[in-house]
Amino acid sequence: MDRIRANAILIACSGVILLQAATVSPVAADFVLYKLPGSDKTVLLEGKAKNLGSGVIEYTHPSLGTLAFSRDNAVVIKAPTKLEEFKKLWGKAKQSKSVDDYLAAAKLAIRRGLLAEFRDCCNAAYKINPEHPTVVRLLEARRRIKQPLEDAAAAAEELKEFVPLYGMEVALSDHYVLLHDTGSAKVGRRKQARFETRLELLEMVYESYFMKFALDGVLLEPPKTRLKVVLFGQEKDYLSYSTQIDKKLASALGYWSPQDNVAVFFDQGTTSRMKVLEQRSKELQQQKMRARGTPLSKETAHLSNTMELLVKLTREEDDIEVVSHEATHQLAGNTGLMPRGKIALRWSHEGLASYFETSSDAGWGGIGAVNQGRLRGYQRVSSDPNRVSIELLVCDLLFDSATSQAQVSDAYGQAWALTHFLMEKHCLKLVDYYRLLSEIETETGAIPRRDLIRHFSSIFGDLNALQSEWHAYMRTLKTDIDRARDAAE
Repeated sequence: MDRIRANAILIACSGVILLQAATVSPVAADFVLYKLPGSDKTVLLEGKAKNLGSGVIEYTHPSLGTLAFSRDNAVVIKAPTKLEEFKKLWGKAKQSKSVDDYLAAAKLAIRRGLLAEFRDCCNAAYKINPEHPTVVRLLEARRRIKQPLEDAAAAAEELKEFVPLYGMEVALSDHYVLLHDTGSAKVGRRKQARFETRLELLEMVYESYFMKFALDGVLLEPPKTRLKVVLFGQEKDYLSYSTQIDKKLASALGYWSPQDNVAVFFDQGTTSRMKVLEQRSKELQQQKMRARGTPLSKETAHLSNTMELLVKLTREEDDIEVVSHEATHQLAGNTGLMPRGKIALRWSHEGLASYFETSSDAGWGGIGAVNQGRLRGYQRVSSDPNRVSIELLVCDLLFDSATSQAQVSDAYGQAWALTHFLMEKHCLKLVDYYRLLSEIETETGAIPRRDLIRHFSSIFGDLNALQSEWHAYMRTLKTDIDRARDAAE
C-alpha cells in the first residue's frame, strides 16, 4: 500500500470552513469536528458537547471520557450518531418482529462497525425464523469461522524463519499467529499491550469480512490454519527489514506477501507524522505547567490533556486504516476469492481492500465506509475524459500508466469506487468475476488487456450501461462529515 495514502486520509482545512457555516447551537451536540493544533489532521468524534464559555467546548466521548476543545479548532454539529441510527432500525425490528427488519438493522450495524449489535440482530432474527435463507447462511458462516484450527507451532516457526531477528515474540489469537517486538507494556484506551490491540483488530476484520459476504449471499471457506502476521514496534526496523526484500517497500505503510502469505506491519505511532503530533502534545504539556496559578490554568490544562488523548486516538486509528486494508488482501488470498500466485489485477485487489478499509478519521468505521480521500480520487478521474472509461480500470491500464503519486492515488480511488458500487449493487456477480479470474490459467501471469475487458463484460454485460449506473450511484455517497454537515443544515 503506497505511502501516498497517508496524505489521502487528511481532510482539507476547507472542510472545516464549510462546516462552520452550518454549525448549530453548541448547547448539546453529537459530533465535534476537531482540527489537531499544529497539524492538518482533522477528526470527527461522536459524543455530547456543551459550551463552557471563554471559547472552550466540553465534550464527552464514549471511551476517551470528558475532553475540552478550543472553539478555534473545533466545530460542533448536531446529527444522529452511528449508534442512534442503528437503534432506530433496531426499534423498528423489535416492534415489527420481522426477520427482514432485523437483517436490515444487521446490514447497518456491520457497515457502521457495530459488531456486537450485528450479532444481536442475527440472534433475534434466528429466534423468529431459524429457517430463513439469510439466517441459515449467517449461522453457517459463524460455524465455519468458529471451527478449531490446526496447531500454530509450525506457523510460528515459519514466521521466525521469515523474520530471523533477535527479540521477536510470538502471540496467538483465534485466527492469527503474530510475531512482534512491541513488548508487553499496557497502552491505549483499552489498557492492552500493543500486540494485543493488533490481534483484537485483526479478529474484528476477520469476522466482519466473512459475515459481510454471508449477509450478501456468499459463503466463503475460512483457511484451515492461523494467518501469519509480523508487527514491528518501530518504523525504522520495519523499513530496514522490508527494503532488504524489495526496495519498493520503502513507500509502503504495510503489505501482504502472496508468496510467503505473511502480512507485515509496523506501529503507525512511530511515523514522522505522529512524532510531529507528539511534539505538539509535549509543547502543550509544558504550557500547562507554566500556566499553573494563572487565570489560564484551567483552559490550558483542558487543551493539553485533550491533545494528549487525541494523539493516542490518532495513533490507534492510523493503525486501523492500514490493518483493515492489508488484512483484507490476506483474507482474499486465503479464502479462494482472489487469485494468489496467479493473475494479480491491481484494480480488483486494491478495490476490495479499500472497500473494507476504515479511514483513519473514523475509528473502526465498519465496512464500506465512504473514505473522503478515495472519493476525491474517484471524482478527479470521473471528471477527466481521458481516464473515465471503465475499460481503462478493469484492464489495469489506469494503474499501469500512472506516472505520479497523485495518479496512483486517483487509481486507488477509482478502484475503490467501482468495488463499492459492485459490492453494494451486484455482489454475487462481483464474486463470480473474482472466481473467474482465479480460474484463468496463463504461463506468464498476465493476459492481454482486451481479454481482461472481455472477461469483465462476460459477467457484467453492457459496460456503457454499467458505467452510467455506477456514476449515478456514486453521486449518492457521502462521507460521515458530509452526512453530519447535511444534518446540521
